[in-house]
Amino acid sequence: MKIKSLILASAVAIAAATSAQAADVVAAREPAPAVVAPTPTFSWTGFYAGGQIGGSWSDSDVSATLYKTAVPGMSPDLSGFIGGLYAGYNFDIGNNVIIGAETDWIWADMDKTNTEPFSFDSENYTLDAKIKEKWAGATRIRVGYAVDRWLPYIAGGVAYAKVDSKFAAGYANSDNALTSMNGSDTMTGWTIGAGVDYAITQNIVARLEYRYSDFGDKDYSNDDGNYRVDYKTNDVRVGVAYKF
Repeated sequence: MKIKSLILASAVAIAAATSAQAADVVAAREPAPAVVAPTPTFSWTGFYAGGQIGGSWSDSDVSATLYKTAVPGMSPDLSGFIGGLYAGYNFDIGNNVIIGAETDWIWADMDKTNTEPFSFDSENYTLDAKIKEKWAGATRIRVGYAVDRWLPYIAGGVAYAKVDSKFAAGYANSDNALTSMNGSDTMTGWTIGAGVDYAITQNIVARLEYRYSDFGDKDYSNDDGNYRVDYKTNDVRVGVAYKF
């Protein structure tokens, strides 16, 4: 009986030890929990540069005096495609407020001619007013409020544009001009707008923007009279920039 009891006790001890070792092996083989890296917080501070395209339409007015007589005003409102570059620097001043400075340049080969009839001293005439914008640019201050990767903003500053113009008068139904005046200047004024930037990645930032620009007015003259050009534009632009 003692031998049987001893054999039974030994079997129980061996079985218990084997079960414990098996449990240790299973526990050791359980995979460690995956560690998920936190998404990095986007910082708006830094330099950026990119390209932009869009559409522009103008509010243009031409007023003239011929032989000391005022003629009807004309509005050669031009529109077309624009495209160019922009670059700037943003700085986070805290509380999600972002301020920055930016400059840009666009090519804009837009032109429009407005033709109107005019009667004076029992004669019928034709008036032609033409405006052409060759390029434009601006230097602006931006202020925005960051919401993670979104940055809605307003911006304003100095605007400038290369504008060619021409004013001519001639007899109706004739190609011969009685007088013709033209001018070419870099007009300078102001601009204001609003838009939103979105950080697609840590380095790629997309943009949508509306901008209004008033380039002031310019006067031109010859011995027959004078004319004045008043030029304003509205732009809608999209852009993509690289943030350094």
